[in-house]
Amino acid sequence: MAGLLPGVACSEEPAAVAHPEAFSGDVGLGVLHTASGIQGVQAQTSVVPYLNFEKGRLFGRIDTFGVKTLPLGAGHLELLGQVRSDGYQGGGWSLRKDPVPLGLGTLQITPVGAFGLNVLHDFGASGGTLLQARYLAELPLGRLTLYPELGLERQSAAYARYYLGTTAADAAAAGRAYQPGAALNPYVGGLIELPVSGPWVLNLYLRRVFVDRNLSNSPLAGHGHRDTALLALTYRY
Repeated sequence: MAGLLPGVACSEEPAAVAHPEAFSGDVGLGVLHTASGIQGVQAQTSVVPYLNFEKGRLFGRIDTFGVKTLPLGAGHLELLGQVRSDGYQGGGWSLRKDPVPLGLGTLQITPVGAFGLNVLHDFGASGGTLLQARYLAELPLGRLTLYPELGLERQSAAYARYYLGTTAADAAAAGRAYQPGAALNPYVGGLIELPVSGPWVLNLYLRRVFVDRNLSNSPLAGHGHRDTALLALTYRY
């Protein structure tokens, strides 16, 4: 199950091209709604910062933050980390802590769209790994701009077992033990940008993750999918 949103990179960055060290991008505040993928755990709605920017080699892509290092193809090799909310408490299950994913990635911006690949290790409780691949396009629709997205995330067995495997207490509560293997979770999403006034932009992001059967068969699991929505008002630099 993914945490917050995968970053969306704009294909046009005139400020960054003219002044490589200049700050460019969107900064604002949003309301994030994430459906829980765990039985008995309520969906969460919270106010979150919206950061999608570049400043020299530093970048923020909503939930992914890092620094660009060596040039690589149409992008760079990146050192990065992610903010994720896979942890949970409640529902009668044992506490799971949020992960601490750090690793390497690249975002290749091409004339036909952006291609991203990340390899992350959880330095938190699971000790597992995440492999993420995604494609993003840019479609101008009058005043609106649509960024459709397709993605796939592989969770290692250690990561999947920590979040949706049963502890002894969970197995007693559920009536059965379960330990999933590695999982592949595809997802579809889309960001809609609508200019409001001057530099102010309204952003709406929607995403659905289709949960692997290795995860959805767990007695802890809720639906076979997980939906996320983010509505944010941002200032574009």
